[in-house]
Amino acid sequence: MQIVADLHMHTNVTDHAFSTLTEMVHAAKERGLMAVAITDHGPTNPDGAHEWHFSNLDLIPRQIEGVTVIRGIEFDITAPAGGINVIANKSLRPIEFALASFHECLFPPADKIVHTQALEAILHNPYVNAFGHLGNANFPFDHEYIISRCNAHGKIVEINNASLGIRQGSRENCADIARLCKKYEVPIVVDSDSHISYRVGRVEGALDMLEEVGFPEELVINSSRERLAAYFRRRGLNIFGG
Repeated sequence: MQIVADLHMHTNVTDHAFSTLTEMVHAAKERGLMAVAITDHGPTNPDGAHEWHFSNLDLIPRQIEGVTVIRGIEFDITAPAGGINVIANKSLRPIEFALASFHECLFPPADKIVHTQALEAILHNPYVNAFGHLGNANFPFDHEYIISRCNAHGKIVEINNASLGIRQGSRENCADIARLCKKYEVPIVVDSDSHISYRVGRVEGALDMLEEVGFPEELVINSSRERLAAYFRRRGLNIFGG
């Protein structure tokens, strides 16, 4: 299996990332990717982009160096009820792909019940497309309860390659989540969560884990141009033109 797009990455408008948009896209081209989503942190994250960054996303060309650029955000799930970053409607309009993720700075780890309730709130949030790095062991939740409800609410699940290396316990959690996505036929995306251009498209660890659990390629949205285009077309967006 391979991926044709990386749908979770941060440019240097996120303070703890290091590369410009141009550098990230160039790296994607060098890796042979067809598309990327730029998903910087929301404005209420301590190192997130200013809200004007998101209101101006439609200035980004659809194609840069032949790579399709999708305008996105990584929302922070906020404590305790599972909200997301406060952002004006005019700034939300250009966003085409949105992940929502737990980050300790805006959601101090609590217990399994609290985390599950917060994720259930995200299931009902119309602005969120995907759950980001759910395998984080600091945020245990009822895996089956949430995954089994994803399709009913139009949510997909990210398998985050970076988590496997930097978040202890993530591999076991990601494998369990992947097995449940397979059981309930929940589509996933496999992303790098890169914060520097050198890691764009690097998802080998995640792909190895998916192979171990026998995950079906047809459920991996960003494993083919056709599946990726179909996913966004269902949302009214023709990312490849034509």
